[in-house]
Amino acid sequence: MYKELFDEKHRIIKFTTHTPNSQRAIFSNEYEDNILCKKCDNKIIGKLESYAAQLFYKIPPKYKNFKKPDGLEFTQFYNLDYKKFKLFLLSLLWRASISSRDFFKNVSLGPYGDKIRMMILSDDPGPSNSYPCIITSYRRIHLPKELVAEPRKFIFSGSDKRGYAFLIGGFLYNFKIVENDDTDWVLEATINEKGEMKILHTTKELAKKLLNSYFGIKLF
Repeated sequence: MYKELFDEKHRIIKFTTHTPNSQRAIFSNEYEDNILCKKCDNKIIGKLESYAAQLFYKIPPKYKNFKKPDGLEFTQFYNLDYKKFKLFLLSLLWRASISSRDFFKNVSLGPYGDKIRMMILSDDPGPSNSYPCIITSYRRIHLPKELVAEPRKFIFSGSDKRGYAFLIGGFLYNFKIVENDDTDWVLEATINEKGEMKILHTTKELAKKLLNSYFGIKLF
């Protein structure tokens, strides 16, 4: 999944607004070693990452592109392995929450952390409305894609529910920290038990607004 995020020395290209004199910097080993035991890292997390890597770079799943009358474009994916991909997404979220790196300081799952940990360990992805992730892409647009940015916390308007956004390689992963989400558009977009999932495509102007909002500064 992080294939496009490394330079010629296999270092992650990390984007942060806190880097002096630059908004783009290169760091090595941002994703620390030894935060998981070998059994969990190799047999559980490794299996999930291998499946995700296949989808992204080796054996693309069946898909179809759509454009709605209002101009919204999205790609509908079919025949995904719901359990593996949902657990892969949850593993990204959970590992960020237990990391000691300053880069992931915004991610704190509280009591949900142990629940998600047990879902991963027990190979149980739960229902699709439990901790759903909505993926948005701006990869079709000529904007920087070869970066990973600090995760951002957000609060849903009108409630105390929180979520986290991860910007990775031209994709924005929006996790809702909700055990039973009943929002129609979320359930339509997130991966479901049928192995179907939508990736939403932004326009160039919307992508600029999203990126400017994400970093809290006007970049574009």
